[in-house]
Amino acid sequence: MKKIIGRFTAFILSFSLTAISLAQDNGLNVSYSGQQHSMSKISVQKIDLKTGAGIFSANDRNLKVPVIDLCDTLPRQFNLPSLRNEHAGIWKKVGRAELFIGGAELFGITVLMLSPKEVTGWSADWTQDAWRNVKRSLSAAPVWDDDDWQLNYIGHPVAGSYYYNSLRSQNASIFHSFLFATAQSFIWEYFIEATAEKPSTQDLIVTPIAGAILGESVHRLTMNMRRNGFNFFEKVFVILFNPMFVLNNGFGPRFNPPKNTLK
Repeated sequence: MKKIIGRFTAFILSFSLTAISLAQDNGLNVSYSGQQHSMSKISVQKIDLKTGAGIFSANDRNLKVPVIDLCDTLPRQFNLPSLRNEHAGIWKKVGRAELFIGGAELFGITVLMLSPKEVTGWSADWTQDAWRNVKRSLSAAPVWDDDDWQLNYIGHPVAGSYYYNSLRSQNASIFHSFLFATAQSFIWEYFIEATAEKPSTQDLIVTPIAGAILGESVHRLTMNMRRNGFNFFEKVFVILFNPMFVLNNGFGPRFNPPKNTLK
């Protein structure tokens, strides 16, 4: 089982890194083609130069000089609308991210409370011992849990990517987004899930690290799709894999370019 988990985790990391590389390459290609297209619009205007100053000869009266519009030579991607809170301070971004993540975590713990005890492994009277369990978790070291590998190595990386992109989709830095995902993982393990079980060692590691790798690859793919406007299938992809982008920015023209307006 450990070999299977190791191979699966390696596959997830390899896929995420490949996605990041493809997103970067595609972004560079789009940027370069945008520059070529814009440069092709350099106009040549006929300028009548007077020769009174004696700089040009009389034969050069109708000399043609290229006039370059510098604004038009910039890559089109610079005209993209700003993401929500793109220019706001980090704490405003964190506050908005926490609003969504806190709600999602409350929803998650509610689902676990209603799930069969065979799935969660919690005791039948866990509500009575919840506060005692939290205090015990804060004073003891985390343990290696025996949850299903699907939960530990698929569910937690996906949750970590949501933590990560709740901040990253507001144009926060990679570093700040990773710290936020780490903090949210700690809050979940030590204050929410700790009401019923001890914090999990692998969850505290896998959630922020694998979540950041997966989240950054999804973020770059989303930004690549956004550059020319989302089509229907791209919207479905973003809703499923980057819902925090949708909550923060939606698909409307305020934070996204309309489809096919950027050439």
